[in-house]
Amino acid sequence: MSFKSHCSKKVVIDTSVILYDALALKNFHKTDIYIPLPVIEEIDKFKRDMGENGRNARQFSRFMDSLRNQGSLTQGVALDTGSYVYVNILPENKTFLPPQLDGKKTDNQILGMALLLQKQFPNIPTELISKDINLRLKSDVFSVRSRDYDPDHRASAEEMYRGFRHIKMKASRLEKFFKESYIPPENEKFFANQYVFMQSEEKQALGRYDKTQNKIVSLISSNTPVWKIYPRNPEQDFALDALLNQEILLVSLVGKAGT
Repeated sequence: MSFKSHCSKKVVIDTSVILYDALALKNFHKTDIYIPLPVIEEIDKFKRDMGENGRNARQFSRFMDSLRNQGSLTQGVALDTGSYVYVNILPENKTFLPPQLDGKKTDNQILGMALLLQKQFPNIPTELISKDINLRLKSDVFSVRSRDYDPDHRASAEEMYRGFRHIKMKASRLEKFFKESYIPPENEKFFANQYVFMQSEEKQALGRYDKTQNKIVSLISSNTPVWKIYPRNPEQDFALDALLNQEILLVSLVGKAGT
């Protein structure tokens, strides 16, 4: 069996990672991500669990189904991160497995996929990612590079969705916004509740995209202090608007302490 290759590094993901973080695949950038078929079978056993494992199993299954609709997972489906996701099985002839490994055990099949990738791509780094300490120990015995899945390897704040965007527009359109407190989008596409820094040659304004109305609307007045706190930059204007707006039920803020 021959695996595909799109990226300059490869990882094999086991069940423990997915049960820990259903969208862990999105935290690898420009990486070929391999999920052995036994992992999919193990995840299926957790889908009826009412706890966190069950929630993550169901979310992962929905995510993989969306990828399946984009193309063949055996050939590799691209993610926005530049990575490719594969679901593969090991060849029936498991002669590449060390004789000490029972090819019927799930952990050994996961390790076997990493061994096979190392053999087929000797010049490309391959890692086995697992939260299972024993599997990582076993990987070391057979000279397979392995590591724990660490949430700190997720995208940095600079790489994450920022919640706002800058757009340039004609002065007449910005004047209409000042007059009517809203303007409809033209060719722009926005996420729900995405904040907008609008700028013409002479003036600028802040707004929020209201998906229900399909309009860029004015922020809650920044001239009124909140516990004697005034926003001192556009990002703080956006944060206060989100926190004070009764239509926004969940707000997530990421940044340095002290802002």
